[in-house]
Amino acid sequence: MRSLMHLVVAGNPLTFTATLPGEPSSVPVARRLVRGALPGCPRATDLMLAMTELASNAVLHSASGRGGTFTVRIRAAPRWARIDVADEGPAAGPAVAGNGWGLAIVADVTDRNGATVADRGQRTAWAEVGWP
Repeated sequence: MRSLMHLVVAGNPLTFTATLPGEPSSVPVARRLVRGALPGCPRATDLMLAMTELASNAVLHSASGRGGTFTVRIRAAPRWARIDVADEGPAAGPAVAGNGWGLAIVADVTDRNGATVADRGQRTAWAEVGWP
């Protein structure tokens, strides 16, 4: 396993950004970053589950998981939080099979979610939650 490559913490809204190796062992690291970045957040468990799914997708289904990296960003302010997972784009070679339930789980546990794709195929998947 390679080590954490880069971590940045900035304020207003509070933002944590980390670049991780595109390896399965990085998925629990991404999940722990959510827990650490959102102390006292009533929806932290939902975002931890969403991060697990989105980081797993980056590792399994993108070039990030073929020797690359992926970047996670966690932002929080009063009454809302958002996670982003950016990968390196489409993987070369055959697709990895999965059960297809991951994004449905993300949709079930978050208030809003989606993805953007850049010109060269890099994808950023995101999810948001809010609370009273």
